[in-house]
Amino acid sequence: RMRKEQQGESCQVHGYFDTNKVPGNFHIGTHGSVVPSYLSFDREPTPPTQHMQHTINSLAFVDIETGTKLNETQPLDGFDSPKAFTFQYYLTISPATVRGDGGRDKHGYQFRAGSFVTNELIGPAVFFRFDMDPIRVTYFVEEARWSSFLVNIC
Repeated sequence: RMRKEQQGESCQVHGYFDTNKVPGNFHIGTHGSVVPSYLSFDREPTPPTQHMQHTINSLAFVDIETGTKLNETQPLDGFDSPKAFTFQYYLTISPATVRGDGGRDKHGYQFRAGSFVTNELIGPAVFFRFDMDPIRVTYFVEEARWSSFLVNIC
């Protein structure tokens, strides 16, 4: 009865979770663990008008020890998806270090994202499939003096 009353409503998802440093995925869908994916949450066939249009306000991968992000803005921040039955994101996560002034390092993660719409019979759902790069990227600034530059030219 409660599910019938909630039909047509939206939801907002907020939270965090830990992942292992191996390829994997997480997803948000309208089906339950005991309900097949081709049925909607109220055990009736999924209506053709149902879609998983969504907005990603923030998605970040942070260093668990410090809880800091390398960049304040992330690639998917503020992304509005089109209407789609199933939406899939492919994320490549790279460990990274930003070497600051005085040799102070800031460790964290950065990621690249690609996405596409599909109407496979696995939804309605939004999938995030991710892969971890095995190599850490280090960013630093190195200053060269004009005298060194001139000596190298001659």
